[in-house]
Amino acid sequence: MIDRIKALLPYIGAVLIFIILSTAYFTPVLEGKKLPQLDNSHAKAMAKELVDFEKQTGEKSMWTNSMFGGMPAYQIKGDASKNVFWYFNKITHLGLPYTTIAIVFLYMLGFYLLLLSLKIEKWLSVVGAVAFAFGSYNLIIIIAGHITKTYAIALMAPVIAGVLYAYNRNKWIGGLITAIALGMEIAYNHVQITYYLALMILIIIIAKLVYAIKEKAIKTFTQTSTILAVAAVLAILPNITNLITTYEYGKESIRGASELTAKEGEKEHSGLDIDYAFSWSYGKKETLTLLIPNIVGGASEPIGTNDGAMSEVDNRLKEYVSQSSQYWGGRVFTSGPVYIGALVCFLFFIGAFYYKGKEKWWLIAATVLSILLAWGKNFEGFNHFMFYNFPLYNKFRTVEMALVIASFTMPVLGFLGLKTIIDKPELIKQDSKWFLIAFALTGGISLLFAVAPGALGIYDFLSPQEAQSFAQQIQQGGDQAMMYKLLQDNLITARQHLMTSDAWRSFIFILIGSASLWFYSQNKLATRYIIWGFAILIFIDLWGVDKRYLNNDNFETKTKAKEEFAKSKADEAILRDQDLYYRVLPIYRDPFKDGFTPYWHKTVGGFHGAKLRRYQDLYDRYIFNNWQTLIQSLQNAQTLGDLEIELENMPILNMLNTKYVIYNPGATPIFNPAYMGNAWFVENIKLVADADEEIAAIGGVNLHKSAVVDQQFKEQINGYSIDSIQGSIDLVSYAPNKLIFESNTPQNQVAVFSDIYYDKGWNAYIDGKKTDHFRANYVLRGLMIPEGQHTIEFRFEPTSFYTGQWVAAISSIIILLLIAGAGFWFWKKQKTE
Repeated sequence: MIDRIKALLPYIGAVLIFIILSTAYFTPVLEGKKLPQLDNSHAKAMAKELVDFEKQTGEKSMWTNSMFGGMPAYQIKGDASKNVFWYFNKITHLGLPYTTIAIVFLYMLGFYLLLLSLKIEKWLSVVGAVAFAFGSYNLIIIIAGHITKTYAIALMAPVIAGVLYAYNRNKWIGGLITAIALGMEIAYNHVQITYYLALMILIIIIAKLVYAIKEKAIKTFTQTSTILAVAAVLAILPNITNLITTYEYGKESIRGASELTAKEGEKEHSGLDIDYAFSWSYGKKETLTLLIPNIVGGASEPIGTNDGAMSEVDNRLKEYVSQSSQYWGGRVFTSGPVYIGALVCFLFFIGAFYYKGKEKWWLIAATVLSILLAWGKNFEGFNHFMFYNFPLYNKFRTVEMALVIASFTMPVLGFLGLKTIIDKPELIKQDSKWFLIAFALTGGISLLFAVAPGALGIYDFLSPQEAQSFAQQIQQGGDQAMMYKLLQDNLITARQHLMTSDAWRSFIFILIGSASLWFYSQNKLATRYIIWGFAILIFIDLWGVDKRYLNNDNFETKTKAKEEFAKSKADEAILRDQDLYYRVLPIYRDPFKDGFTPYWHKTVGGFHGAKLRRYQDLYDRYIFNNWQTLIQSLQNAQTLGDLEIELENMPILNMLNTKYVIYNPGATPIFNPAYMGNAWFVENIKLVADADEEIAAIGGVNLHKSAVVDQQFKEQINGYSIDSIQGSIDLVSYAPNKLIFESNTPQNQVAVFSDIYYDKGWNAYIDGKKTDHFRANYVLRGLMIPEGQHTIEFRFEPTSFYTGQWVAAISSIIILLLIAGAGFWFWKKQKTE
């Protein structure tokens, strides 16, 4: 027993090291400070209505009206209560702060387990875990607030460990590890990261198949692959609620096909717009950020914040140059580079040249694929093919995210390479050319850019927009042209400093690391010095770069953090309105990139990467123009009454029940007297043939009196037309997933409701009897109301959600039984040994 405890001590020590390092990075958390994380703040705002509703009623709503007129809540605040993996994930946090310390801890723990499964020595595995965890992208996305993405990345390593363990050692144990780790990974609900993980696994399977064919081991390969397929199913089933509802909703969102006819020259497909999907593509020149962080300037922040760069600038021009961005790559902006570490890059090539194990080629293939995918629009031939032909690939945006694969595979191969050299140092003596090539491809390139930043004409230190602007100004000639030429030269000089200082930095780390390995191969250094020497070098390297983008200065006090959602004067004025349900439009910022207004109000806009496709169409066709018009009118209006007149001519905003317009958070909002309320009767129906006619028609009819309806619903309309509107219909009860109206009319009349039509869950009831409703005005709901007094209810009752919950609960029980059975088998086996 004592021997077993002693054997566990190094692993316990590793876990403690991970806790200490992750806590040390986020020491302000121990002082009670908070890290402002924009996307996490948006998530809080989006979920506010759902959280409040659950607190008040104990019920979970799968629909929210807080943004985009209303949308499913599956991707905002789903219900994972029946998913066993959700509970497993909570356990692995060890009670550490969820949005900071626990993330880095799990980065390290997961990668550590992977390296151990690859039979890398336990302390070398600790170093490898640190190398992976502190890659810059892993820290930058924490401050951005991409919390679910961070955890999905952290779980990639255990999943790969399970897959490799199944193929290389024990298919049953590997299968169980895969099922648990993959289930936990999927539970974090970041489908794009899971997709990249699936690509890696696909490459692994192909590689294992090739080896199986060569070794005539197809039977074993087939058995293992079958077990892993079953493991994948077991991982998916407890997550099925979210997966099936997301799949269902995805077809109706901007991730699905548009019903509108494609514009001339555009290729039809069932996913995102390709320009939107590729808008965040990593530049080819930026790829070297993996080796030299500031190769294209670093983050999009003023260059004036870098004293070293400004020291190179003419004193007369410092004021002008300081306002320019450090970053000059091809993207609109960036929070920082994807830097995996100079020494990790060097070790990657050491692994590529000296490691001869079966994992080598899939690691190299996955790395190359990662870079090609990240290039996006900068490598059109390949990526256009992937976008239009590879399954599900067109559902994702921000393709630079594909570099999470390289950020994972390069440290793995690097530490397999380091292990190879540590085990057989004579390999460097026997074939030193590969060592020199590895040094040349990393240290040599770093040195080249350190001494000659303009070498080979690869980098010009100006963004495409800057280069064009300077060229136009200089071509005009005269004194002004000379001034612009001088300004351009000084900006280039400042940015060259950013590159050269980091290039020298990377070169020095590689020089020390490679020299250490060389001396080790000559029997002049002990193994322990290599392991801990690399640990210190890698830690200093990555920690130093990470602190540029996420440091103690980014934290704020709890008091200041609470001010994030403080009510503005406009908020307070609107919230005094006692109406049950209406919408708000902020125009002082893009309403479709607004992640804060939903905290207090139900908005026309919002912030989400998977809004309903038809609602996006409405924005593109009408709401964007309305927003721009209101801004221009605000600048020219003599009184607020002028804006009210303008709003009367915006039927789309009015049918969406837009009661208030916020033009300044510190001012009283504009009341819109033309808003159409929660429901209204119409006199006639304009039937149209398709979506093109439907969206065009709503801009040309009087929506107070007419409704535009697709002919697929004509049987429900039955030639409807009346002489005049009579009676009333009013909202009497509001909940995000249940609306109750009371109607009183002397005749059958069609009512249009200012709520979003979504037939994958919303059901209509008249006096408790389920009744068919239809889509009106492109995105809204319509219903034939019979004469007399009636109670109309709309309830959100998604069959997919309820079915998913049953499947999740049953499969979660099966998972627990399998784990218990495996535990009993292991205990029995240990007892008999």
